Amino acid sequence: MAKRRSEPGSPPGDGSKQRRLHKLPLNVPQILAWADAHHGRTGKWPKIMSGPVSEATHENWEKIDTALRNGGRGLSGGLSLRKLLAEQRGFRPHLAIEQILAWADAHRARKGKRPSVCSGAVLEVPGETWQKIDKALRQGLRGLPGGSSLAKLLDEQRGPRPKAVGRPTAAQRALQFQVP
Repeated sequence: MAKRRSEPGSPPGDGSKQRRLHKLPLNVPQILAWADAHHGRTGKWPKIMSGPVSEATHENWEKIDTALRNGGRGLSGGLSLRKLLAEQRGFRPHLAIEQILAWADAHRARKGKRPSVCSGAVLEVPGETWQKIDKALRQGLRGLPGGSSLAKLLDEQRGPRPKAVGRPTAAQRALQFQVP
């Protein structure tokens, strides 16, 4: 015999699933307040996998991210926890050399050439640009050691770029006219 769902208000224990707690509406100012509190406690901004929200019973950062992305619970959707914190709090996640190289390889596969600081958006990461990555490599931001650049990293890890053929540079032209 199939199990019956219990009627609302019927006592648990008749084989039916217990009713889920009603999910309260969310709003961006409240999410930002929880994120600020998390940052104040840990020194880090929350991520999807940061677990429970200490200030909100029955909430966790993954559920909040899902509501921000998909909408519902009073939110319109089309956002994410990372994007919200980047826009409202200036949070930029750490970068890893291996990830930058993977994005550069994908760019080259798409465009037929390496990315440069002028290549615009990194298509794999909304809100990220090659210019921002170059700045982080140069200045040692977002978990990177600094003292490098996008061009230098790609030359070191993917081999030097082919030399441009065409008009000589000003320095090359000046050397042509020097008298020994």
